[in-house]
Amino acid sequence: MNYELYILRRDKFEKFLKRLDKDSVSRLTRDITFLKENGSDLRMPLAKKIHKELWELRTSGKQRVRILYSIKGKQIYVVHWFIKKTQKIPLKELTTATKRLTNI
Repeated sequence: MNYELYILRRDKFEKFLKRLDKDSVSRLTRDITFLKENGSDLRMPLAKKIHKELWELRTSGKQRVRILYSIKGKQIYVVHWFIKKTQKIPLKELTTATKRLTNI
């Protein structure tokens, strides 16, 4: 079952991708494909629910990329992305994602 993927602020997302190493981009592309195919059925270690309407796509490798998204029906909305450097999600990143959720 395929989901539609929408990326808020696509231009900034594309700039983010250019800053990543090739391996991270490759892994992220693969994981986003899994997300589009499985949606809300995707679970740990690839996806984790972190808030009422917010999920985290967890890409590992040299750079630990995190994609924060929400699922509404058959649509997936990517609202924020960052490179994770600490064990917990920084409050700043979570706040940004939840603010962007209100724009959906």
